[in-house]
Amino acid sequence: MFFLFFNLLIRFFLYIYMIMTKPKKKILTTMFLMFMGIVGNAQVSVGGGDGPPHPVPQGGPGPPGLPIDNGLIVLFFAALIYGIYIIVKYSKKPSQV
Repeated sequence: MFFLFFNLLIRFFLYIYMIMTKPKKKILTTMFLMFMGIVGNAQVSVGGGDGPPHPVPQGGPGPPGLPIDNGLIVLFFAALIYGIYIIVKYSKKPSQV
């Protein structure tokens, strides 16, 4: 049943693909590949479970609880300054049309 649906879907995609213009073909191809990736990830595992078994935790200390928010404001302002620098740099450059 799945193969029949997949075959019909491919045929429909190829039919639409043949009658479209080039810019629309790029958009449709991208959307189709994204859709197929989502469908492939949404499949149930063969064993019918939730995937591989969870590992049993071994003895010993856990990972250090390092915070990820230290320096985030500095990183944000560095990115903002770099973005402004790039915008100013390319806005002064004469356009090559």
